Amino acid sequence: MKTTQLSVNPEKLINSLRFSFTQSTTVLGELMQNARRAGATFVSFEYSQDTRTLTVCDDGCGIACLETLLTVAESGWDIEVIEREYPFGLGVRREVA
Repeated sequence: MKTTQLSVNPEKLINSLRFSFTQSTTVLGELMQNARRAGATFVSFEYSQDTRTLTVCDDGCGIACLETLLTVAESGWDIEVIEREYPFGLGVRREVA
């Protein structure tokens, strides 16, 4: 039996996600929702006009499994959150030590 596996070009996928949001501020709402789901009590956004980079920091629990982060359409949330909030299942969290 031959196994075929889906692969994704992460850079192109992330660049394409801008077309998934109807307004430029929608991404901020999604990031806030992710932080809340992760139990964050603090969230900060910092945007650098020079580098056109948005940095988001929060004190949530982070992601337990890196594989979940890299799996398209897998959110890692429990069934209660999935049924209530329909998490998108793609996002990047960077934990700060």
